[in-house]
Amino acid sequence: MIRWIVLDMDGTLLNERDQITERTRSCLIRCQKRGIRIILASGRSFTRLLPYARLLQMKEHGGYFIEVNGMAVYNLEKEERQVIRQLQEEDIRKLFPYGQNMEVELQCFEDQAVYYWIPEWQNMVKEKERTKRGLPEDYPNLGGAWTWITDMTKGYPLQLQIQSVEEVPKKLNKINCVADPKTNQRVYDCLKKQYGENYEIVRTCSRLIEISPKGITKGQTLKRLMEKHGINREEVLVFGDGENDVDMFHQVKYSIAMENAEAFIKKQAYRVTKSNREEGVALILEKLLERMGTDE
Repeated sequence: MIRWIVLDMDGTLLNERDQITERTRSCLIRCQKRGIRIILASGRSFTRLLPYARLLQMKEHGGYFIEVNGMAVYNLEKEERQVIRQLQEEDIRKLFPYGQNMEVELQCFEDQAVYYWIPEWQNMVKEKERTKRGLPEDYPNLGGAWTWITDMTKGYPLQLQIQSVEEVPKKLNKINCVADPKTNQRVYDCLKKQYGENYEIVRTCSRLIEISPKGITKGQTLKRLMEKHGINREEVLVFGDGENDVDMFHQVKYSIAMENAEAFIKKQAYRVTKSNREEGVALILEKLLERMGTDE
């Protein structure tokens, strides 16, 4: 019997417009009414997850967040947050200059702030996209998972462009490297070779690399939660599409990869559903609800 449903956000629960469709929302609320706990497991911090939690009525049903790739756990019912481990000053002073030398955009995250550095070649690319999309001059300059510039001000209202590691806070939730897929593949290979034994380095998509403290993964934090609540691996259903979801797949029996995931990720899942654009999550949940019987 499934007692928990764990969902990645970008590329999984959310469609290409950053939305939860009404069909998917209805399924998740019905699951909660049947006693299933919902957990959102994301690279995002709680500030960017709270609007979706309200939409899904998660507080009323005892939901949780696994935030920032496992860095923290947030109990919605109690409004309690446990930070497990962050990047420290010594980590930042190694990783930030290395990223600068690799000539990729660096994004340094606190809960509600992001400090970012952009190499000169990317500034030109961003301006070209800004013009092409007809965006105003004050539109945020941060790179995203799908485009060269994206707006994250709702989750990170403080966004500061910086020039050196001296301007970075002494503790961070994570560091992201953002570039085109070809550039990021080169950077990923170099990072894994140089720092793979000391940090968690994962590709959430082809344009985005996320760096966290060693041992901080969605999967390890999910494992801690399962042990705390006495949940067995057969009682958890996990959905994901990125490399940072794979460790969650390994902690449970029933892992579902999205069709839009890379091939090596789909190979590690129990099964594959349709893409996030095709409401793949809802497709699986409707079958689960059908097996559970008619709603009360």
